Amino acid sequence: MKTSLRSAVIGNFVIFQCLWFAAILGAARGVQWPVLVALAAMLLWAWWHGSAWQSDLRMAAAGLAVGLAVEPLWLAAGVIEYRLQWSAGLPPLWILVLWCGFAVTFNHSLAWLCGRPRLAAAFGALGSAGSVVAGVRLGAAEAPAGLVALVFAYGALWAVIVPALAWWATRPPSGPGASNHQDREDTGRGGHGLA
Repeated sequence: MKTSLRSAVIGNFVIFQCLWFAAILGAARGVQWPVLVALAAMLLWAWWHGSAWQSDLRMAAAGLAVGLAVEPLWLAAGVIEYRLQWSAGLPPLWILVLWCGFAVTFNHSLAWLCGRPRLAAAFGALGSAGSVVAGVRLGAAEAPAGLVALVFAYGALWAVIVPALAWWATRPPSGPGASNHQDREDTGRGGHGLA
């Protein structure tokens, strides 16, 4: 792995961790702006290191779409309540931004999951459990039905979501600017050569 590539991937990983803490600790303290700053930093870091910004925005949009689809399911089932929710059925801004940032990592630090659906499913199931429990313990959310119900609800769906996002990251874009996809394939997802 080239030094600049290693720097880009490590930076993406580190900035995503900062994004996660900005989301969780910000929510626990009643503020949402830090997560927006962290997502902007993540996107700027990738752009600075030569990432195809259209691909990153495409993945961020996919993350937002997934978040808007699944979060209301968990909220309606009563397995989670987030701090700073807009309403009982809608997730707060910080969790949607977290979805965007997570999806972008499939072009960078999580690109190694692309093409490995079983590994991605295991990663999704186990990683989601740890993340959601940590979020509850740090005060960003509550688990009205208990942590066990929350972990099972999250793990089951995340075991499908992570492979789906990994798959989507490898799909060629369509529409204007789609010709840039071949350039990305030549150097890897998001311009980083990770497969």
